Amino acid sequence: MQRRALAERAPVDLEHMIMGGTFMARVKKKSDPGPTSAKKIEKLRQSFQFLLGHEQAASVFTVTELVGATGWKKGTISTYLGKKWKSFVHRSTGGYRVQGISSYTEDQYTRLMSQRDEVSADPRRPQLRPEVEALVRKARESALLGLHVYNSPSTVFRTEGFVVLMVIAWTALFHAIFEHRGELYFYMEDDGTPKLVDEDQKAWELGTCMASFWPAGAEVAVRSNLGFFIKFRNRVEHRYVPAIDAHVAGECQALLLNFDEMLVQHFGSYFAIRESLAVPLQTSSVRTAGQTQALRKLQAKHFEDIKAFVDAYRKDLAPEVYGDPKFAFRVYLIPKTGNHANTSDIAYEFVKYDPSKPEEMAGLEKQITLIKEKQVPVSNANLFKPKDVIKQVQAKIGRTFNHHHHKLAWQKFKVRKSGFDAGVCNTTYCVPDQLNKNYGYSQAWIDLLVGKLSDEAEYKSLVAPRSSS
Repeated sequence: MQRRALAERAPVDLEHMIMGGTFMARVKKKSDPGPTSAKKIEKLRQSFQFLLGHEQAASVFTVTELVGATGWKKGTISTYLGKKWKSFVHRSTGGYRVQGISSYTEDQYTRLMSQRDEVSADPRRPQLRPEVEALVRKARESALLGLHVYNSPSTVFRTEGFVVLMVIAWTALFHAIFEHRGELYFYMEDDGTPKLVDEDQKAWELGTCMASFWPAGAEVAVRSNLGFFIKFRNRVEHRYVPAIDAHVAGECQALLLNFDEMLVQHFGSYFAIRESLAVPLQTSSVRTAGQTQALRKLQAKHFEDIKAFVDAYRKDLAPEVYGDPKFAFRVYLIPKTGNHANTSDIAYEFVKYDPSKPEEMAGLEKQITLIKEKQVPVSNANLFKPKDVIKQVQAKIGRTFNHHHHKLAWQKFKVRKSGFDAGVCNTTYCVPDQLNKNYGYSQAWIDLLVGKLSDEAEYKSLVAPRSSS
């Protein structure tokens, strides 16, 4: 009701402002994709299913067959072959073959086929209201700026700058989620009017966002990490303590990885920052123990105050929270000597933090660095168990999606059959595990389900009880 009252007093045009972390929300006017007839949409869906089916079957099709499936004229299809489809439809003996259309959802394919260049040029871009996208981009840019500050070799005010920017990033991400859901995230006066600061609505700070977003007891490690940095930010904002960097490196890495995970969970991989991450080159071994001690002495009072806060915060954590990589991501980069020329090209090996070996880990404490874990070849890499598919799909579509619905989905889309039969599995979406006699599912399968089941009619047709006949 408060939100409606605010909307009724606002002008009907879209206006949004981002100033000093405060977002002024006016009445939203959803972007209009342009008039598209139901008949045209149906033909687009038919063409998508036709092309997808031929890719899955690895079969050749002719223009005549596509005309029969969609009702399009041959001239229309020829135009699409030369423009819209040239990246995934290729001429072959006896007709055409499809390779790559399964990387699109039906909605993305529809945007690809749009006559509006601003839509078709970037079909995988999520269709968000302008005010939601503005907040998502603010969150993403703040995180990337923080990463740049941290990894810049010329930066001395490293951790302090990173943390301030990441707090802004997290706050904007929560605001984007609330805005996307249509939930109020502003402080209100007792009489129901918005609380104003310098004539702008006062938006929730990060701590208030966390309390509203997560129920008590949920995501304890992530919340502990964020709570740590809220207090840390308040202590370092007006201090100069570069010597503290190495002591909170693991928490900084977890703060960034947790942010990227939530960004992708709520707004898709299009906005992910993980592709922008790289292992920074390290020169920490150049600084001698004497130089480090001299630096700490110079910053003595500020360093000891901050270090005492860090130690006290960690001490109050439950062991399982402190050891959780979502609170602090601990990895080590160890100098390694090659025995001969053909092995010395790999100069480092990655050793994951193991809290069960405190004595062994203590000797490595000074060599901690912000890096990703080493990826080693494993079976079923990049695949998901059914429960993981269900969890992601349900979170993204905002509707109930359970094991029974998942079974209905792989039956409907002919991804696999009941029981275990490696020969009938569509490997675009699932991969048979001969050793365990079960299946792993791909990201493409999750994307397909999200694309399909985000449509209410498609969702209802899947989950509606089947006729007894």
